[in-house]
Amino acid sequence: MPWLLAIVGVVVHLPFVARFPTEWDSVQLVFGVDRFDVTDASPHAPGYWLYLGLGRLVRWATPLDAHDSLVACSALAAGVTVALAYVLGRSMGGRWLGVAAAGVMLSSPFLLFYGSSVGTYAFDALAVETLLLLAWKAQPGSWHGAGAAAALGLAGGFRQSSLLLLAPVAVVAVVRSSRARGRLVGHAAAVAGAGLAGVAVWLVPMAVEQPGGLATVQRYGARIWREAVSVSSPVYGAPGAGVAYNIGQAAGYTLAAVALLLPALAIAVALRVVQRRRFGRTPDSAPTPGWGLGAPALLALAVVGPLAFVLVFHFGKAGYVLSYLPALVLLALWPAVRLTGPSQLVVTVLVVVACVVSAQRFATAPGILPLTATDRGGPWFTESRFGAPYRLTAQAIDDVDSDTDRYLPLAERLDPRSDVLVYVYLNGGHRFRQAMFTMANFRAHYLQLGRDEFVGFRRRWERPRDTEVELPRGGRAVFVVDEPREDLSTLAADGRAEAIVLDTGPTVYAVGAGSTVFGVALVDASVPSA
Repeated sequence: MPWLLAIVGVVVHLPFVARFPTEWDSVQLVFGVDRFDVTDASPHAPGYWLYLGLGRLVRWATPLDAHDSLVACSALAAGVTVALAYVLGRSMGGRWLGVAAAGVMLSSPFLLFYGSSVGTYAFDALAVETLLLLAWKAQPGSWHGAGAAAALGLAGGFRQSSLLLLAPVAVVAVVRSSRARGRLVGHAAAVAGAGLAGVAVWLVPMAVEQPGGLATVQRYGARIWREAVSVSSPVYGAPGAGVAYNIGQAAGYTLAAVALLLPALAIAVALRVVQRRRFGRTPDSAPTPGWGLGAPALLALAVVGPLAFVLVFHFGKAGYVLSYLPALVLLALWPAVRLTGPSQLVVTVLVVVACVVSAQRFATAPGILPLTATDRGGPWFTESRFGAPYRLTAQAIDDVDSDTDRYLPLAERLDPRSDVLVYVYLNGGHRFRQAMFTMANFRAHYLQLGRDEFVGFRRRWERPRDTEVELPRGGRAVFVVDEPREDLSTLAADGRAEAIVLDTGPTVYAVGAGSTVFGVALVDASVPSA
């Protein structure tokens, strides 16, 4: 069954695989396969070196390019996550729980989305399941404590914050596998050695490959961390609006991930109450191995730590949910474990319906939440500013691919020796990173709040934060925007901007030196030609 589920878990992603990097971070990860340097956001700190290493291995062994190799790694991690959900659920509460957990994870838009695109988040789900299984199986004198330490160390190679967020579950495995008092020193040494070995697998090569070594990774990682939490965490003095927004997003995405399971959970709890009143108290779990921490408590531990982290510090994007989603799913299904006969059948039907609807939302809908329920004055999680309708769907992946295709003709219509591409924050700016990926021989600028914030060229970038955009002599700035707004509309009306209509539909605007557009001056300057 686990092998079958793993194969199915990989195969279901094939129709939805992204052709281009889906997110801003995805582009950076693809760049990192060829050249690792966090100072150049290739990828951004802290590096995710083990994910890139697996991508390089796949690229070496197959005909796939860097992007497709990373997607293959994500799909493989997602498939194994589905299989391990079954193994973990069966071990904790029996076959019903294993099958139900695997079905929910298999149909989860979160896992389907990040298993079909470039990102490390499927590995977060796999890591927490691995540690939960090791903690549950651990017995005095067993190898599971050392195995958990090694697994935790390896998880840090995909996301370094895992070393902190998943540590409590690893500690349970270590404590449960502790030997008699006289052998504690040997056990501690084995655990420490396994953990250090797991970290060394990715830390040593990353230190060698990164220009400037680990000190550079640490410095850039600290800067990115400060920039993120300063606007979202009360611990770092973030404004109240930023704190509320962060909590609203984290809670909204978490609810979206398990909302369809809530009817099954409510019915299961009610049926358990009836069952207890009729037949008396029944055990809530299988016998607890080793250290006396039952399955619900262990699952809750795996949920509380990561969830508290994103609520209090920073919720970067939807993928963060996968670091605690498997444990949350098992916890939501737990009340039905001891149900029997018609009672369990009722809950099973509700779980099946939840899986079918989840799969349908991912495969055919624009978002997890219906558009008709978004921004209609309902609860906070229905507001688009908190993420609704939660676009973790095949359509969201296809939208990025289609949008990228629409702008590819720019490479044929423009001259990289004289034309530069310009993207604007909140006005099509999300295409800046895609342009660095698909049109690397063009110089691309990203404008934000009246400054030239980023400049990308040949898959490298810098951050000038200047108030001017330098053009080659006689060259043009080609604005790739969703809306021309007053700046470009006025210039076009005066004949100082040329509207270029691409055969694929979009219109871009070419402007020469001497104008100020979106608060940034366009000036002549000598720059290295393409």
